[in-house]
Amino acid sequence: MRLWPSLPLVLLLVPPALTSSQSPWSTLPPTTTTTKTTIVDALSADPDYLSLLLLLQRARLIPTLNRLQGCTLFAPTNDAIKRHTATNPLWRQALLPYSLLTDNVEDQLRQQLFYHLLNYSIPILPDTSLIQTHNTLLFPRKHIEPPSREPPPFPPWLPIPGGTLGGAPQRLRLSSRDEKAWVGVDALGKAGTQIIKSNTDAGNGVLLGIADVLEPPLDLARVVSQHSAVSYFHKVLTSEIIKFLSTSTELTLFLPVNDAWDHLDPYERLYLESPYATDDLNRIVNMHAVVEKGVRYSDSFGSGTNLTTIDGTTLEIVVSPEKTMISTANLVQPDIYASNGVLHLVDSLLVPPGALQLTPEKYLLALNCTAFVSLLHSVNLTSYINDTEAKYTILAPKDEVLSIFGEGQLPERGSDELKRLLQYHFIPGRWISDKLKDGMLLETALEEEGLDGGRQVLSVEVSKDEKKPAEKAFRFGGAGIIGEPFKVNKTLVYFISRPLVPPVDPLQSALPFLDLSSFLAAIFSTSQAETLRTTPRTSLLIPLNSAFKRLGMLVSAHLLAASSKPDLENVLLHHALKSVEYAEFLRNGSQRTFATLEGSDMQVDRMSNGTVFLSSSGGWTGMKAELYPQDLLTQTGVIHEVSDILIPRSVHLTVGKLVKAAKGSTMASMAVKAGFEWVLNGTAPPEGSPWVNGRLPGSGWTLLCPTDDAFKGINLTQLYADVEGLHSIVTQHLIPSPPPESGLKDSDPLYNNRPLSFDDSPTYTTLQSSNSAYGDIVFQRRNEEGTDGYIVGIKGARGTDGHGDWARVLSWGRSTTGGGGVIQIDRLLIPYHPPWWLAYGAPTGVGALGMGLICLFFYGVRAVWRRDTAEATYEPSNDSPAAEESRGSAVESAKSFIAGGFGGVSAVLVGHPFDLTKTRLQTAAPGVYTGAVDVVKKTLARDGLTGLYRGMVPPLLGVTPIFAVSFWAYDTSKNLIFTLTPNRTSQSLSTAELAAAGFMSAVPTTLITAPVERAKVLLQVQGQGGSGPQYKGVLDVMKHLYKEGGMRSIFRGSGATLARDGPGSAAYFAAYEVTKKALTPAGSSSADLNLSAIILAGGTAGVAMWALAIPPDVLKSRIQSAPTGTYSGMLDCARKTIAQDGVRALWRGFGPAMARAFPANAATFLGIPTVRPRLTTRSPSASEIARNIKNFETWSAYQCCEQVSYSDIPEILKTDVTKLFDATRRLPSSWVDKVTFLGCKDAETPVTEQRELYAEISVVFCAWKRLQWMRKSREKWSEADYAANVYNVFRSPAVQESTHRVHCSISLPQPVILSNLGTQASRILNTKTVAPDCAIFIPAARVRSLSHAAGSPFKTLKSHASVAKTGNTTKGSSFRFQSTPCAILPDTPSFEFASSFWEDKKPVHQLLEDAYRQNRMATAAAVRHLHSLHIHAPILGLVWASGTVRAHVDWCNTDEDKPLTILSAPYPGAAESGSDENTFHEWQLDRPSDILAVYFLIRNLDRWTNTTFRELVVKGVNDLRDSIVDQNGEYFPWKRVGELGTVGTSDKENVSNSTSAQSTPPKMKQRRYRVR
Repeated sequence: MRLWPSLPLVLLLVPPALTSSQSPWSTLPPTTTTTKTTIVDALSADPDYLSLLLLLQRARLIPTLNRLQGCTLFAPTNDAIKRHTATNPLWRQALLPYSLLTDNVEDQLRQQLFYHLLNYSIPILPDTSLIQTHNTLLFPRKHIEPPSREPPPFPPWLPIPGGTLGGAPQRLRLSSRDEKAWVGVDALGKAGTQIIKSNTDAGNGVLLGIADVLEPPLDLARVVSQHSAVSYFHKVLTSEIIKFLSTSTELTLFLPVNDAWDHLDPYERLYLESPYATDDLNRIVNMHAVVEKGVRYSDSFGSGTNLTTIDGTTLEIVVSPEKTMISTANLVQPDIYASNGVLHLVDSLLVPPGALQLTPEKYLLALNCTAFVSLLHSVNLTSYINDTEAKYTILAPKDEVLSIFGEGQLPERGSDELKRLLQYHFIPGRWISDKLKDGMLLETALEEEGLDGGRQVLSVEVSKDEKKPAEKAFRFGGAGIIGEPFKVNKTLVYFISRPLVPPVDPLQSALPFLDLSSFLAAIFSTSQAETLRTTPRTSLLIPLNSAFKRLGMLVSAHLLAASSKPDLENVLLHHALKSVEYAEFLRNGSQRTFATLEGSDMQVDRMSNGTVFLSSSGGWTGMKAELYPQDLLTQTGVIHEVSDILIPRSVHLTVGKLVKAAKGSTMASMAVKAGFEWVLNGTAPPEGSPWVNGRLPGSGWTLLCPTDDAFKGINLTQLYADVEGLHSIVTQHLIPSPPPESGLKDSDPLYNNRPLSFDDSPTYTTLQSSNSAYGDIVFQRRNEEGTDGYIVGIKGARGTDGHGDWARVLSWGRSTTGGGGVIQIDRLLIPYHPPWWLAYGAPTGVGALGMGLICLFFYGVRAVWRRDTAEATYEPSNDSPAAEESRGSAVESAKSFIAGGFGGVSAVLVGHPFDLTKTRLQTAAPGVYTGAVDVVKKTLARDGLTGLYRGMVPPLLGVTPIFAVSFWAYDTSKNLIFTLTPNRTSQSLSTAELAAAGFMSAVPTTLITAPVERAKVLLQVQGQGGSGPQYKGVLDVMKHLYKEGGMRSIFRGSGATLARDGPGSAAYFAAYEVTKKALTPAGSSSADLNLSAIILAGGTAGVAMWALAIPPDVLKSRIQSAPTGTYSGMLDCARKTIAQDGVRALWRGFGPAMARAFPANAATFLGIPTVRPRLTTRSPSASEIARNIKNFETWSAYQCCEQVSYSDIPEILKTDVTKLFDATRRLPSSWVDKVTFLGCKDAETPVTEQRELYAEISVVFCAWKRLQWMRKSREKWSEADYAANVYNVFRSPAVQESTHRVHCSISLPQPVILSNLGTQASRILNTKTVAPDCAIFIPAARVRSLSHAAGSPFKTLKSHASVAKTGNTTKGSSFRFQSTPCAILPDTPSFEFASSFWEDKKPVHQLLEDAYRQNRMATAAAVRHLHSLHIHAPILGLVWASGTVRAHVDWCNTDEDKPLTILSAPYPGAAESGSDENTFHEWQLDRPSDILAVYFLIRNLDRWTNTTFRELVVKGVNDLRDSIVDQNGEYFPWKRVGELGTVGTSDKENVSNSTSAQSTPPKMKQRRYRVR
């Protein structure tokens, strides 16, 4: 039976735990068994179990054994226990007879004995290698330390359920090996102890003797440490993991065997073996450990079983007959029992891909940077090397590098100083070598307190190997790079040659540099050292030692004096910027002004060549220092070097302070006694001083200061008593400072510390100069006895030019109060009084060749342009009309250029005194002048009459190109406006268009005006207010400006110049044209205005211009005369001018400008019309005549051309003309019914003709469709586009029988009236050719009979004696020239006859009337040609424009009683239309009927030319031959030969009597035809 009911069910109901592979139990060997009542009885009966029985008694397990029913006890023999006690002190202690109990329960002993006891009987032992698994009565639990002394639980003999296996008992395996039974084997059937005593049935159970004591499984930590297959894991175990393995309960652990770790990345393995891999090891363990309710033995595994690890990963178990898979690993050895779980061995790590990332720390440890990593751990900076997502560039020193530095050379481990040092080795971002550039600064991870929490930067140096240019060497903060950089995820590691040390404070950083020692010494001598050392975020600008010398020895002496500490401290603080500015920003940044600790500003000027200059807030004008960016990093910012010391505005270096530094107390006393103490103080003259109303503009003075030693031989008492002499001596040493230079003397700022320039033997005016001709002083360079220096003397003294009374220049200092300063000399200069014969013997004489050269220039230009550069000679050229027009346009532009230049010279000569007055008023300081009259008075008093023309050379030299470009640009702009408005209805420009042309003319003019104005202004303002001359002339000005700032300095003020001249020119030209128009009488031309009207128009234009231009002109004058950096632009100048002088300042000089405007600009416009006609000698082209209606009327009058009505056509010609325009009955009516394109209906046409007509209509339809498309498109089409796409598409195919010529040059006829020719009329009538776009000729073959036969009219007339031969003999007789209307003669001498001319409107034709007039000139020539050959036929003209066509008919009157007249009538349309005969009919080609009508008109013209017109030609030529041969008639040539004179008739001209009948040209019939 079983135990009584009080025994827990967990003990009573434990069944035999047999594995699935367990075989049936075999029967015990046939041995003798002894049956006992209980197990205890069996143990007592066998002396081999006495030791075991004693232990059971000590553990109080006798009652347990007595009450168990069906149990199994694996009993170790006495020998087994004896061996065990040798290694187990617990058992050894328990076997002692008088041993003390460690606790009342003996829990450890009980648990070990329970491991030998099963709650069921094993009937048979295994006889095969298959393993049996059994549950023992051992429920492992954690031992209580120290052992409890509480009474044992009741009943004391029961095993306590629960424990570290989740309430499950510990398991025990049995197996058979070597035909023997073994107990306590592993999962492979190995190890364990042998059952050596046969099965004893004890009544309530089975007793089996074993050879060794069964050791209960240990905790997992000790199991792992004892298992050789996981020795590598045991090697990398940390104390934390050991604790976890030993204390966790119900733990199922899957551990990879040793070989599995070889698959890890080598760097990961090295990292795991380091003392810093705790996190990775913990995660690895967690990914292999499962903690659930109960331990998962292998017999619970089945396919589809999923286990969740502590890390959260899932282990998928797949069981097959061949193997068991744990995720991706094979189960190598299952079920290694432990007291708190079970251990399974797998052949690979159960780590998901990417779970273990290679961090920078792992690589650093693997690459011999363990010391560096150790230091990072000591200051808790491991986040920099463990974050795989962070981008860092790590500068890591290897162990061998750090080993050089002992413990004392690095900050203490764990200290903040060490933390700063290590943070300096980390650069945010991944900086590969290709991104590194020499001189760049990279932000590090070090957040510096001295930078207000900003990141400290690290310098980068990149150098190339001279032998291997492709290879580069890199240095970070001066530390070299060892080997190649190493990439780890997003981190880049450079191995450096030494640890990097963060920057220290500024003064300590600068201390090693000897070139900065003087400035550092000055800092330590004041109380500002700590301020400069600790103020955060500062940039220290430290001058080199040589800067103190270049500052001027007197200024340096003053600053370093003990009494000048405040000034010195302000200078020192002025060199500390209140922001951190590194070299790159200072070179290429946009910020120009930086605040300093002193409270003032520092300005940065960046030159185009990369040089950077610094300007102080105070000091002297133009004071600059060159910046040498060094990027010397400090704890609070950065240090740069500068070439010179800069003076802030808070430091006032007066003349008195510099005199004190020059040891010139005697000279200071003399100045005070002479009333010049205000000069020493740097202030304005006091009230009541004689200098208050004098010529002195300010307090800028240079004092020549002799040292006190220079007065040793002088009786000071006598000198002080002579007040006049004392005053004379002091004024001899006082030099009014010239206007401050607007920039550096040159590009090198190291020599801008002098009060005056000493180079090039300059001469300066002193206060004594106004009283004596020998008041000026001169500086010269001397090299005596190897010493290079300067001397100063009175100019012209004793005739020695400074060699007589002179002194050596010892040192100097520059004042900051108004300019000037002190020059220390070694001798007193006594004013010079020459003898009488020298006083009046100074040579005088001034000569000028400028005006003569200008006159010579214009004379040469006139001589050149008198040549005819555009018109064809007697033998016509092959030049196209376009080329002729282009050449003529260029000539006109050149004439505008020359005429404008002549007008500009006139304006300068008249207006320059006014301009000088205006400029001086605009640029002078307030109070210098009381008005324009005061300017003139003071200028005349100082410089005489020539002073009013100071600065005239630049405008005189530039005025020709300025005015020339202006008037050329004005004419060009007007032509541009005409071109952009092709459909305009008026030939004259509106006022707005004139203003626009004027504005555009100012744009190119500014390129010349700006530098000329710059030089003129500088020359005009020098000398005002008593200052001496600064520039020797215009070349000196331009040289100075170029040295100062290159072309940018020369063109300073260009924007303001354009702002003045743009609106000014708009008003200028618009007012001129409007005034001329207003002054022109009705019916007259503006060219006929008299002199007074032109002067009034020009003067009005000038007044209009300056009424707008004064404010921008004031700004321009100030910008161009101010020192460099005074104004940043025109708006800045306006703002400062208004803030300083008020809005009224923008109108300074208005009076002189208005006074100048009228006479100067009147002279300009008087000069232009005076000179331009003298330059115009060539004849205009036919196109130019047509575009000028007045010129065309002149040409028509002398050619006797008249415009008449269509009804005036003679009846003899009317029939032919009517047939030409008749387009009726040309289309079949059937076509009209079916084709909607056709708009007219006529009679039927034979089928054969219909086919030809259909082909022709198809061509017309294509042209019409193309025109429709052009009309609908939004593009702007030129007349050339219409001709190419529409006209030529159908008009060329329409000419099928005649000869169609394009751009054929036609000779113009000689005038009918040749007497009383004026200059203009002669120029117009000398035009020889016109080139219509198209011409229709009779084919040469059709008139060959008139020329080629032996008795033909051509040969008869040509050889007849009465035909005059006035042509070129090389070209044959003149009749050959007269026989064709063409300018180019045919290859074979013969007649040529034209019946029609067509003209397309050109872009140069402003109106359609221009093209009509040009076509009239061609038809008139053809009519004259026919008339000379006795041919009475009309000539048809067509004018094409923008898809419309007009027609006119020209003929010659046949009335012999009247003079020769060429008549022209517009075609008004068909008679039945009822149109006005004075109206042009326009065919609109986009209407199908009209385009067909034009096509049929051309077809009619083509047939008429070869039929009726040819017949009239043959008849007329034969009549001429008969008249001359048979009737002694006379032939009158129609072409002109030679040039026309201006009076009477030239002998060279081919003149007929009939053409000179009239002495004056008739008045034309002025009929204006309208368009219908």
